[in-house]
Amino acid sequence: MQHRNALLTLSAALLITTAVDAAKVDMKDPRRAVGREDDVRVDAELTQDTVASPAKVGVTYQIQNLTQSAIAIADKISEASYDADTQTITVAFGAEVPDGSTMPHLVVIKAGETRTFRGGGSVPIVTANVRSPWAPVPRYVQIKVTVLRDLKPFAALIEQQEKSAAAPPLNNDAFDRWVNSVGSVFLNPIPVRYQGRAPQGGIDVEQTAPGGGI
Repeated sequence: MQHRNALLTLSAALLITTAVDAAKVDMKDPRRAVGREDDVRVDAELTQDTVASPAKVGVTYQIQNLTQSAIAIADKISEASYDADTQTITVAFGAEVPDGSTMPHLVVIKAGETRTFRGGGSVPIVTANVRSPWAPVPRYVQIKVTVLRDLKPFAALIEQQEKSAAAPPLNNDAFDRWVNSVGSVFLNPIPVRYQGRAPQGGIDVEQTAPGGGI
């Protein structure tokens, strides 16, 4: 068996994140999570409370900008990973580091504004082909949202982006400024139930947590 600390990451099969201001996060939903870093608050809820393999996780999340200046998120970038040690699927939105030589598409969130998005990700779950209540199957989903806090170095590029379908190029200086200007908000983990599917000829690995389950 592979080491349980191995982190499985899948970026290619992700659901595209889009701004959908008509959507709302139900503040009474038991699948809701919240996180705040300085003056940026994020609320989110899952579209389902069960996962299988591959784990496809849908998320509705809203970003509330409580700062005195605009922030932005690379809304079309997301990634999912699974850590067997913590039994946690992490779904991350936004970009800590730009991928490539062009600027990711940005959605600007003005001071005092709240914007809502939908997105998600998919990640394979590798489990032992043995029925056991101690097998490291997914128990939680944690959402991470990365925003660009300082837009001044990118004002001209954002204006260019609004006028053209072509992605503006990022030079080395802009790349470094991006890395230094982002900040991430981690939301509290949300419990989920794993509905495993056995490999061909194997045993169903659907689990119930020790002590009654989730």
